[in-house]
Amino acid sequence: MRWIKRLLIAAPFVIAAVLNVLSATANRLHLPGERIAGYGFLFAAPWAWLIDLVGGLPDWHNRWLSLLIGYLFILWIPAALYSGCLWLFLLGLARIRASRTR
Repeated sequence: MRWIKRLLIAAPFVIAAVLNVLSATANRLHLPGERIAGYGFLFAAPWAWLIDLVGGLPDWHNRWLSLLIGYLFILWIPAALYSGCLWLFLLGLARIRASRTR
């Protein structure tokens, strides 16, 4: 059961990594980049209010730094938030289960 919990908590990071690689290589693989970007924004949509609360994406003049910050805000921060929510949910379920067995 521990491995299932660990895999479930790591799943948002795997999704973010796949989306990151696909969006970085979409032109080389002749994939529709707009659709992959749409999946990235769909992944980050529940946390968009938090990004807006922070102040949105900063405007950097360096292209690579701007891409890195974009991937961070659109993929990796939501992956950490999803993972944290799943961890808290599983922790709550474990405590409820432990209190019922006592």
